[in-house]
Amino acid sequence: MHPAHLALGIGILLSGLSPILVRLSPLDPAATACWRLLVAALLSLLFARGAVRLPAKVLIAVVFAGFLLAADLVLWNIAIMTTTVMEAALLVMLYPLLVAGIEILFLKRPLGWQMIVGGLIAFSGVVLMSLGPGFGSFGSGKSSTLGNLLALTAAFFYAGCLLITARSCRGYDIKAVTFWELLSAGFFCVPLLFVEDHGMPRDGSEAGFMALYGLVTFAGYYLINKGLTKVAASVAAILGYAQPVIASVIAFFLLSEVPGGFALAGGATVMAGLALAAQAKAKVAG
Repeated sequence: MHPAHLALGIGILLSGLSPILVRLSPLDPAATACWRLLVAALLSLLFARGAVRLPAKVLIAVVFAGFLLAADLVLWNIAIMTTTVMEAALLVMLYPLLVAGIEILFLKRPLGWQMIVGGLIAFSGVVLMSLGPGFGSFGSGKSSTLGNLLALTAAFFYAGCLLITARSCRGYDIKAVTFWELLSAGFFCVPLLFVEDHGMPRDGSEAGFMALYGLVTFAGYYLINKGLTKVAASVAAILGYAQPVIASVIAFFLLSEVPGGFALAGGATVMAGLALAAQAKAKVAG
């Protein structure tokens, strides 16, 4: 296995822990996103030994990617706290279709029938999952239409972030790219610390939790960025389909969150559509 693929795989595995850590976080959702990013940025700076210089044009692009990442994480964190882990993790995973669509639009790549049909199947699954909070009673998790919509919106922000990051990592030092992306994302979240009730760690245990979450965040993003130096953004997005599987399995064992009937059916439909679309993207990327 190529080291880039291995790094990407481990990064995705660590990212799969994120929904669970958000649920377990002692802080409010936006504050959790802010502190994990700032801690991760500090670790990234230490890891790079201060060598984080980038050309101005690239720096602006990476900072904008950080803004997109901040928006993605804040919306997704709120979604995770509002709806079930399974739904939040699956709905945000529509970003691979968005990444592929943008690449095809700008690179003029043909759109195969698998992409069209797979997209329609995935969309029907989203509709099924987002019918309303009533179907949440079929399982132990509490579903929310608002939470599902927030997770979908987060997917758009992450798609843009991934495309910018992938392009930046291929031509410049990934340690510098990772640092500025995490730092800018963290700073964009800072104003939200003063909006939420529990925005600051109140004791050592809460600070320790955020330090641990920051370490997981740094390791995950650095390894994903390392993978993006050799792996196309569309392929990386396909591999990211493992995230909701990881999150749902962990949620079942740690949070006793059993998916409801409609949620399970919609999730299976989404994954089936994404799997079909992935075949088309693999051919396009090849």
